[in-house]
Amino acid sequence: MNSEANKERQSIIITICSTKGGVGKTTLAANIGGLLVDLEYKVLLIDGDIQPGLSSYYSIKKYSKSGLSQLIKNEGNLQDCISNTVIPNLDIVISNDPDGIIQDWITGMPAGRITLKGALDNLRSFYDFIIIDSQGANSPLQHTTVLAADILVSPIPPDIVSSREFQRGTLGMLKLLEPLSGLTSLGQLYGLIYRKDRTKDAQLFSDELTSMTFQESKSKIRILNTMVPSLVAYKNASTDKTPVHKIDQRANETMCELVSEILPNLANQCKRFRETTK
Repeated sequence: MNSEANKERQSIIITICSTKGGVGKTTLAANIGGLLVDLEYKVLLIDGDIQPGLSSYYSIKKYSKSGLSQLIKNEGNLQDCISNTVIPNLDIVISNDPDGIIQDWITGMPAGRITLKGALDNLRSFYDFIIIDSQGANSPLQHTTVLAADILVSPIPPDIVSSREFQRGTLGMLKLLEPLSGLTSLGQLYGLIYRKDRTKDAQLFSDELTSMTFQESKSKIRILNTMVPSLVAYKNASTDKTPVHKIDQRANETMCELVSEILPNLANQCKRFRETTK
């Protein structure tokens, strides 16, 4: 990692969150980060799950001696927590706590749930974007990653079970964290229809989900217009350890649309990128 901060840089922190496991958080985090790097931004990925997935998504060029646990504790030189992937300008904080000991530390500290935010505030000037993959459970560890974010993106498979879990679990977690809003503001939450199947009326599902969540969240959540289709390309990209937009044109268009929607200031840049990579 370049040890010199850019005084004009103030990174945006995006947490991919859901209290349900297996909905695609890791794949989404990896591919948003991969696209942003190709848009010529410097990106830090953080594997915020005790079951590491993002840590091995991309090949690592240089491993750091520390990782997620030390970053959350905000101790020592934070640059020692950051490993370098083989992709230039794409760094990562790997998960290094398989036993989940950090969760006890978070619970036992008076301000344990907001220490990660403090640590990342010290890293904002080094990166344009920080992308966090969170744990698939309503846990102290997920709370820290949610409270650190400027933007929250929650992938929702288009089925009734996932919809109910989103409302009960993810929205319930945010309500639980509201008392901490005096210490840190909660980021804007976007719901993303993920793994859209051709046999399902995904637009109808999206409309119904929007209607159901509007009352529940008092319009604090927005269901994105972008929908991520179910494509084998995402699995192939993970196997190849490469961003999906590099191997599939449809996925390229989807990821550009997604980034444009959650980061509107990048819309023109994403449009130009799509045009040059057709």
